[in-house]
Amino acid sequence: YGADESECLGIDYIEFFVPVVDADGTTAEKIAKFYQTFFDAPASVVNDGTSNLAVVAFGKVDDNGRSEQSLLFREVEVEDAIMKGTASNDDLGTGHHISIYVGSCEDDFEVAASNCVEGGLLWVNRQFKDVVLTVEEALEEK
Repeated sequence: YGADESECLGIDYIEFFVPVVDADGTTAEKIAKFYQTFFDAPASVVNDGTSNLAVVAFGKVDDNGRSEQSLLFREVEVEDAIMKGTASNDDLGTGHHISIYVGSCEDDFEVAASNCVEGGLLWVNRQFKDVVLTVEEALEEK
């Protein structure tokens, strides 16, 4: 939602390396399901011969199925015990901050915002003065 108001001149994709933290190796599948569930984003998991990769599409999707923007999450083995602790420590954060287009209309945005509120996923960055904790506040700040 909002893609029509922007030329989407940003980055085509961002690739994150995510640790395989479960013995069953389903990190990419869980990430794809998260974006499908909360944002209704098209997502799939592929293996490119190197590792599993969750591909999450945002923005407009063309006739060939290519989206304007994608998030890629590549599974990597983490051997170092310190890195394993870092990868699963929610208090550390990575410093990443991205904006994504959600849906094609205000109703889609509202559903995604409601999903995030109900899922307890909202966090307020203390660096910014806007505090958005409800769907109504999200619609005002969009």
